[in-house]
Amino acid sequence: MGRNSKFKVILLSTVFGFSQITYAQKVETVGDASVVTYEKSYFDSYNAVTLLDMLNIIPGAKEILDKNKNQRRGGGGGGRGGGDRGFGAGGDQILIDGKRLAGKTNSVDDTLGRISADQIEKIELIRGATAGLDVQSQGLVINITLAEGASSSTTFWKVQNRYTIHHRNQPGFLVSHSGSKDALDYTLSVERRRGGFNNERLEGFYDDVGVKTADQFIDNSFDFKTVEIVSNLTYGFEDGSTFRLNGLFDPGRWTGLETRDKTSDTLRPLTWNTQGKNNKWEIGGDYTRNFDALGNFKFLFLINGEDKKETHNRFNGTGPEEFEYNIENTAENKKERIFRSSLTTSLTEKQSLEYGAEVAINTSHREFRNEERENAGDALDLTNSDFVDIKENRYELFAIHSYNISSKLVMQTSLITEFSKIIADNVFAGGTPTTRNTSFTYFKPRVNLRYDLTNSDQLRATAEKKVSQLNFNNFVTRFDRMANVLRVGNTNIRPEQVWEYSLQYEHRFPNDGGSFDIELYYHDFNDHITRVDFTEYVDFGGDEIGIDEFFALPPTTALRDSIDFISKSGNIPDATAYGLKANTSVRLGFVGLNNAVLGLSYEYDKTEAIDQFTGEKRMFDWRSPHTFGVNFRHDLNELGVSYGFTGELQSDRVSNDINYSWPSNPSVSLEAFAEYTFNNGIKMRLEAENINTQRWDAEFNYYTDHKRFDEFGGTITRLEKQATEITFSLQGTF
Repeated sequence: MGRNSKFKVILLSTVFGFSQITYAQKVETVGDASVVTYEKSYFDSYNAVTLLDMLNIIPGAKEILDKNKNQRRGGGGGGRGGGDRGFGAGGDQILIDGKRLAGKTNSVDDTLGRISADQIEKIELIRGATAGLDVQSQGLVINITLAEGASSSTTFWKVQNRYTIHHRNQPGFLVSHSGSKDALDYTLSVERRRGGFNNERLEGFYDDVGVKTADQFIDNSFDFKTVEIVSNLTYGFEDGSTFRLNGLFDPGRWTGLETRDKTSDTLRPLTWNTQGKNNKWEIGGDYTRNFDALGNFKFLFLINGEDKKETHNRFNGTGPEEFEYNIENTAENKKERIFRSSLTTSLTEKQSLEYGAEVAINTSHREFRNEERENAGDALDLTNSDFVDIKENRYELFAIHSYNISSKLVMQTSLITEFSKIIADNVFAGGTPTTRNTSFTYFKPRVNLRYDLTNSDQLRATAEKKVSQLNFNNFVTRFDRMANVLRVGNTNIRPEQVWEYSLQYEHRFPNDGGSFDIELYYHDFNDHITRVDFTEYVDFGGDEIGIDEFFALPPTTALRDSIDFISKSGNIPDATAYGLKANTSVRLGFVGLNNAVLGLSYEYDKTEAIDQFTGEKRMFDWRSPHTFGVNFRHDLNELGVSYGFTGELQSDRVSNDINYSWPSNPSVSLEAFAEYTFNNGIKMRLEAENINTQRWDAEFNYYTDHKRFDEFGGTITRLEKQATEITFSLQGTF
């Protein structure tokens, strides 16, 4: 049995075996078949200061919090799309008073840590398709109900210092004041953040026969400072309608310093300085009103923008020999405007229909400019520049039908028709300006079934067509510091389409003992976004030919030298992904650890696409087939102490391009915390991140010109470490 097979068997056995042990505990079931409610009194024996503290106590909620955090961090990295489009129907999996927060930068994730526990009436875990929610559930939705008539004035404060071992301190603070006056509720928060990281990388260079030619040590530090100002207003009118308004302003600056000391360089080391700044702002809101027989009206809007500039100055050598050999400037100015309105009407006692429209307008201006010189006395010459203006207009008509077929069976169906248009003007240095003007029409149906086998057991099935938001980073040229290559932009990328099918089973253990769920899924991609060969191949006469014809010639050295072998992010017709996800979250009272919760997760993700450079089948870039996660939390309520840890382990992954293969072995990611709550409600917390300082080790195998020539050029071995970060904080309310 191979390494990956053993890995999968061990992890599956752990997850399933543990769930069976827990299932054997004989305790009572809490809640009905689809909703489990945690009233405020449930948390009285705990030491919760904020809403985030309360959610971390609930079995299963931690996984939802981590999922939201990872989705925000993930963005549209690599060659993949940029996530969901607009507000959409999927939305966040965390709601406040049954509604989404109308924001993206000003997100619900940040809001959780600013809301005092005293403001919470109850927390609901909603399983499966449920009518009346602001989102269509993908499995589990958390709905937080704020208390009415709560304290008219509450101030939450937090001070902290983040220390990167052997490097620097990064102090910060947060003050959030919430209050109410008559029908108006308001919150104003100011947070000063400072953070960053310190990485070290050891590299070994080997030629095509395995002889070591050089070593390189890379030290990389990054530091950012930002002040985030957030406001939230809610006003309840006498007719029962509600208006909410959210605002954010977030100016920031950052600096970076990277040194590359390679033993074979004549002038060493290389020093890369980075300076950047950006301003983010956002205004969002929603209005709801019930029009009796007509139904419930909802209107959401979001307007945001970001202005970012960054300069990279690169130097060679030290002392009197030092000179600046490269200047790279990038700039980005983008704006997004989204408007969504809908009306929800009860058709019968068991059926409801929500229908409406959404408009999204995205604009983006991006610049890349690179100047270089060979010697200190030379003038800096423009080697590459790319200026891109992008405008995307998108219009959606949607209808969502909910049908409570019986007390056990609920079905939701929806159909979204999308009309979109992308205009992109592109100007390369020395090139002819080009304009892309493309229109799309997409039909996006969705069917979701929820069947309650018992009050504790539920089956969920979903079939859905999705279209990803384009990642505009792929439209403009950029320098990839990790691969050490220039990535040429492509303005002709189409949105990625995927049919997603899933079948999920969930069992909740008695007496709030936790839950276990397993999901099987299959994803069928069309216009999958990956690295694509954009080389213009010609024959000996200069006539354009296909890639297979070119490599069948065979090409001479002179012909190869006349070809510019190039790859870009682009679309391929087909790709697939299938696998399973298994999660269990259990209380450990049966082993004597009262108020302790252990969560285990495992995902098997089999992805398959045709390599556009070799024609072979391979998995998606940077997608690990196996991911195992663990989180543990223990509350010693009588002592006011809580502690825990979170870990993740992924199997090997790989990235491929026109002239390299880059397999990587990620290391275990481990974080831990301990906190103590004083009698006056002040909480002291200590967190440690990157406890296992090794991040990954990899081999960068490169080839001459193109992998299909099979002319191996050599290998660069890489071992990357990141400094451990310790954060100490105090927080409380008054």
